[in-house]
Amino acid sequence: MKKRLIFTASAVYIFLAILLVYFITKSNYEFIGYTVIVGLLFNAVLYANKHYNFPLLGIWLVAIWGVLHLFGGSIYIGGTRLYDLILINIMGPPFFILKYDQFVHAFCYFAFAIIVYYMLKKHMKPKQTVALITFTILAAAGIGMLNEVIEFGMVIYAGAAEAVGGYYNTALDMVFNFIGAIIGAFYSGTILDRS
Repeated sequence: MKKRLIFTASAVYIFLAILLVYFITKSNYEFIGYTVIVGLLFNAVLYANKHYNFPLLGIWLVAIWGVLHLFGGSIYIGGTRLYDLILINIMGPPFFILKYDQFVHAFCYFAFAIIVYYMLKKHMKPKQTVALITFTILAAAGIGMLNEVIEFGMVIYAGAAEAVGGYYNTALDMVFNFIGAIIGAFYSGTILDRS
């Protein structure tokens, strides 16, 4: 592992271990599963980094997303789970925009779009920026769809129906995944890649 990643990786794995113990003591099977998945995803990013040399910012953003995600299921403010907290009341029922959950979904796919961009860039010809941005958006949004399948699995196997939400929640998750993917792809292609 590159020296620049040792601190990041160590901090993430210590954080995940502490939260895993916390979720086990609370019998929170949904977030036990999510903690394992976040650890596996972060490990996959570190492994892929050996081949793709991601910008350190992208790796840090994935790490920060993991923290935001796991805090969303473990922190309560005034009796409200962080994931259910409305950050800015842009739209009320039945959509409840902008919740912490929606922000984290957009943030996640912003971060993963950066990772995907650099993976795809290695396999594309130079000067194909429009195609690279387009395929980054599609790939990151596709990863977002897999996330929704995982959430559905948590509903089935971890009894997380109340926490995950219904149809509107799933649809809004996909919308915010897509928004994050678009912003991350354009940021990668127009700012990050040129710095």
